[in-house]
Order: sequence, then structure tokens, then C-alpha cells
Amino acid sequence: MISRRTSGIVLSVSDHGESDKLVTFLSPDIGRATGIAKGAKRSKQRFVNKLEPFSLLRLMYRTGRNGGLLFLSEAELANAFFLLRQRYDCFVVAMFACELVLHFTREQDPDPAIFFLLLWLLQALESGRDPLQVAALFHLRLLGAAGYQPKLDSCGLCSEPIRPGRSYTLQPGSGLLACDRCRHDLPEAAASLSVQTLKFLYKAQAVDLHHLDRLRLPRRTADETLLILYRYTRHLLQHDINSWRQLRGLRATAEQPGDLRRRLKTAAGTRKSGRGRR
Repeated sequence: MISRRTSGIVLSVSDHGESDKLVTFLSPDIGRATGIAKGAKRSKQRFVNKLEPFSLLRLMYRTGRNGGLLFLSEAELANAFFLLRQRYDCFVVAMFACELVLHFTREQDPDPAIFFLLLWLLQALESGRDPLQVAALFHLRLLGAAGYQPKLDSCGLCSEPIRPGRSYTLQPGSGLLACDRCRHDLPEAAASLSVQTLKFLYKAQAVDLHHLDRLRLPRRTADETLLILYRYTRHLLQHDINSWRQLRGLRATAEQPGDLRRRLKTAAGTRKSGRGRR
């Protein structure tokens, strides 16, 4: 079998047998893929300290006879993104992003746009940007890349453009807005979105990824966005997002070292037990 090379962001890692590990990663070339790293639990050179969630790796792999599971023979660390495992808020947002990617990608179906969007998130967190702002922007752009972009410039029922003085709700079933005049025929729905938030998000949908760093969300806008997109995504997936509880529980206050270790251990356990696939 021919060996090939690719870059990949590690989405999840699990033990396999006594000495092996299963690594699920996202690559711009092959999409989401899962490979087995033989002897990784005992390795002192090829894989040691490399097969960690959120790490960017340069991988060498071979395909199996019938496709499916890959065989990882080598991993070179390109960026470990250490800060994401040291700060609880960054860890939770990265965990949330990886879970969404697992849901909105398919095995070995390349989508470079989603790869580079996830890489943007990791780099933004590493650079010190507000984690909730980064999470909101990432979630919005991921929905667009996956083909579920909500329409945020007009009411989806009367087609009237958004305007000051009105209130709007995103309909989870369609991804369309409903203005305060039209939504009386709809069941009691999610919290309203302010016009300021809608205008900002509409701009965020269109801006080039390289310029996404220039956008700054007020905390209230980030909170509104995360809640509305969570409800929309939960409807699309028809099940909950496991890391949502940790995301909503983020606090702005600094964590004490002992509390940080406890929170990281709890979050990692939730991630391992609640891993999903679309």
C-alpha cells in the first residue's frame, strides 16, 4: 500500500486495545477521517505528545484494502495549540467547535472551507480573542459552509427587510426570520434577535475568512447569537449538542488552578462519552 501525506486537525482520540489509539481528524485533502495509530500508547518517538485534541499535525498514512479506517504511520506536530488545554474557556470552545465539525462533515468527503474555518478558530483562541465571540462567529460560518446558512436580512414570511424598531425571531425549522408582525401565527419560539445583532451577523456571513478577525462582537451579541444558533442546530441535528452545557456555563472570572484542572477533567470526560457522528 502506498503511503500518503496530509495535514490534519485532531478532533478526537480514543484508546483501542492495549497499545493502539484511534484518531479522528479533519484534513483539507481527505475531509474527516479516522485512523489507527498502532502502538501509540507505548510510542516514545513517533506519536508521543502529538495525538492530542486540537493539535495540527502533518501525517503519513496508508489506506486500508476496502477504504474506511486509515493506518497512521507517522505524525509530526505542526502546532499543538497548548493554550487551548491550559485555559478552560478556550478548551470548552475548541471542544464545542470539534463536536460541531463531527456532526456537519462526512467521512472522507473533503471540504477545505471547513478545515480552514476550524484552523481560524484555533488560531483566534490561541491569539487571545474572546472565546465566546470566536464561538459565535465560528458557529455562524460553519452553518453556511455546511449548507444551512440562516437568512438574516429580511423576514422569511413577509419578505420585508429588517428595520429598526422591529423585533425578530429565527425559526429553527427553516432558518428564516419572522418579524413581530408575522410571528403571531407561529408557536411560542426562541428569544428575539435585536436588529443590531442581525446586521452584524449578516456582515459576518459575507466577510472573507481572512478578515473575520476584524469583527468584534459585544458580549450581548455573542450571547444572543450562540443561543439562537444552538436552537437552530439542535433542530437540524434532531439531538442535543453535548458540549453546550459547558459552553453556556463559561464565566468571565479567572479560574483557580485546582478548579481549572477539575473543570478540564470533567469537560474531557463529557467529550469522550458523548462523541457523535452525523
